Amino acid sequence: MNFITLKLSKVLPALLLFILSLHCTAQHSKEELLTLTSKKDLTLEQKVEYLCELSCHFRRTDTIKAYQYAQSALTAARNEEALDQQAIAYEALADVARYQDNVPLQVKYADSSYLLAVRSRDPKAIAYAGYAIAYRHEAVGITDKYIYHMLKSLAYFEKQKIRYDKLVNGYENLGASFSDNNDLKFSRKYNKKALELSYESHNAINIANASTSWALFLVRSAEQKSPADPKLLKIAESYYLKAIYLFEKEQKKGTINASYGRTCLNLSNLYLYHFFESQPDKTLFYLNKAKQVCMKINVPVQLMVMYGQQAQFYTNLSDIPNIEKVLQNIEMIIAKNPTVNSRYRALLYKNYMDLAELKNDFSAYRKYFEQYDKAVRVMTEKENRAKEYNASVRFETEKKSQQIAMLQENLSSRQKINYLFTALLIFVFFTFLFMLRSYHYRQKSYIKNNLLLQKANEEAILLSKIKEEETVIAVLESELMEKELRIALQEKKWNEEQNNKLQQKLMTNNLQLDKKNEVLKDIKTKLSEMKAEKYADINTLAKTIDRSMEVDEEFELLKTSLENTNPVFFSTLKEKASGTLTKLDYKYCGYIKLGLSTKEIANLMNIEPQSMRMARYRIKQKLNLDRETDLDSYITSLE
Repeated sequence: MNFITLKLSKVLPALLLFILSLHCTAQHSKEELLTLTSKKDLTLEQKVEYLCELSCHFRRTDTIKAYQYAQSALTAARNEEALDQQAIAYEALADVARYQDNVPLQVKYADSSYLLAVRSRDPKAIAYAGYAIAYRHEAVGITDKYIYHMLKSLAYFEKQKIRYDKLVNGYENLGASFSDNNDLKFSRKYNKKALELSYESHNAINIANASTSWALFLVRSAEQKSPADPKLLKIAESYYLKAIYLFEKEQKKGTINASYGRTCLNLSNLYLYHFFESQPDKTLFYLNKAKQVCMKINVPVQLMVMYGQQAQFYTNLSDIPNIEKVLQNIEMIIAKNPTVNSRYRALLYKNYMDLAELKNDFSAYRKYFEQYDKAVRVMTEKENRAKEYNASVRFETEKKSQQIAMLQENLSSRQKINYLFTALLIFVFFTFLFMLRSYHYRQKSYIKNNLLLQKANEEAILLSKIKEEETVIAVLESELMEKELRIALQEKKWNEEQNNKLQQKLMTNNLQLDKKNEVLKDIKTKLSEMKAEKYADINTLAKTIDRSMEVDEEFELLKTSLENTNPVFFSTLKEKASGTLTKLDYKYCGYIKLGLSTKEIANLMNIEPQSMRMARYRIKQKLNLDRETDLDSYITSLE
């Protein structure tokens, strides 16, 4: 069964005694900021800074308050007509929109922040705006520009030794970005940088967050080996425990951070997927710990992840009643939060379908399939809205292209006027010289110097205007190129996702039909054996099974469609294995080709992960692969 879980990573060791004895000083707690903002003798810069920090405190738990504080900062900056402070306030608004997953609003606020920062020419405002622009590019999938702007912004914060929370968070996200692309070299570099800066900040929350990300990196590194490296997993556990210690220490002071739930969930996830068989009691302990913390923080997404982990735990124990209770809890959370991502609804109904199949309750399976189909349609509708948004971006791009053309035309006209004006000045200059030849030498020298000075000033003014217009044109051209590239990447990504979904759906239908026919054939065989005992309804039941097996025609159609989708792959695979692969081996290889992990294939095939690993070993032998060759990489590379 597929449940909502956090992605694992790993961390390197550090001294526990150092963590325990470290004197952590908070930057500003929520209560301190509320007191500071109530003071009347604050400068504008202080007021904007405190309000934006308050917005940052509430962005995870109360987005309405987060928006209010950021908007108050913007209003104060507007009243003073301070462009640099307005840019910083817009960055805070963009950050709240990012946590709401509201991409259009995030793009709007980030662009406003950057425009005002450039106009203000203030390095600090430009650094804040660069931070917002970096996450803007990340939201629309322009990774290279995300990395460029993020590193540039973080370099300023690090040099000035300010906003360690943004420094740590920024380097954590960079590390996660490289980890997602399986570039563990740079992931290690930036996660380590985040950890170092967190210690430099002497802030408990920063250290706890960086320790959690470092642990995630170590888990990811351990999982590169098969089986996972137990030493790295244990080191990762120690970092999780250190982070939890720091969060609990801050909680005793009256401060509870939403990241506390993230750390607990990742620790329970580590035990659930790596230590469940050897330490089931400890796994349950950390699951209960995560539940206790998440219930207190009350962040919907964390609650769903927590219940998803519990469902996986009970699935491992084949405890169907508890699985049903957990799924009902997830359903209640989704009902209380109607704005939750439709992906979670689809996952919930898919889990209900799997549970109904496990219980052989086909009426319930049909019911949840309809709800699952509805949730998928909602997701499709959102994708269509994204297309509309892309169309509006194209319109904006075309509009800016027209503006650039008009500016270029105006610039050309002004240059011609400048030439005529300069020629006129020269003509007037020489005319005056000719008319004043009879004047005294000193008078001529005095007049000549004044005219030269006047000419130089006028030319300097004209050149300044030309340079300003050229700068505006360059900015508009840059924005045009960025938006065209973003549109192309989004369209390419969408097309690839549609093709992958089609392949995965075909493979899943094929496997479900195959499994059903195997079961029906087995039942029919047993019924044939029982005929000798002359049971009354056996013939009727056998006919019913025959009718059910008529789905073979549908199975053949699906098989033909799958072979048409990727015919060369299966023929190549058969040739490499010299015809030794079984039908089940081909299914495993097909799932791997679709990009599914070992755990996902095991869940879909309703088998234990250990059985899946044995199957992978047999396939490698049949393909004559050595131990160092990774099966997933090998199959993915086959055309």
